[in-house]
Amino acid sequence: MTTEDSGNGPDHSWRLRFEDRIDYLYADVQGPEDSLAITTAYWQRIAEECRRRGARRVLVRDGLRGEPATPDEFRRLAENLLGSGLEHVRIAFHEPVSEHVRFSEFGELAMREAGFLLRVFGSEREAEIWLRYGQT
Repeated sequence: MTTEDSGNGPDHSWRLRFEDRIDYLYADVQGPEDSLAITTAYWQRIAEECRRRGARRVLVRDGLRGEPATPDEFRRLAENLLGSGLEHVRIAFHEPVSEHVRFSEFGELAMREAGFLLRVFGSEREAEIWLRYGQT
């Protein structure tokens, strides 16, 4: 089952598409810009969808344009997501822009320090393999 969702407001516009895949939920976020508000909003929507579907694994593909978050923004995001239920979901995060992967790794550290099981990947295939078979 595929579903779509979007966020629109004076400060942002994005689209989030969900797709059931074997053993996990796939979430693809797209949009012309990125910000802490946008990132928080789409992650909260992912948390809601994981709860609704009972998903224990999710692969998130970041298709937002713009600059990656700062280490402080990643820490704030992790704080904002505490209690969302994502603490109980194995999360593979696919950053397709190779230059942004090293910045997204700050997000991985912030999320892990906050108690989330998340890893960042530059390859969707590697993300899927870790999500389905990998060790923590």
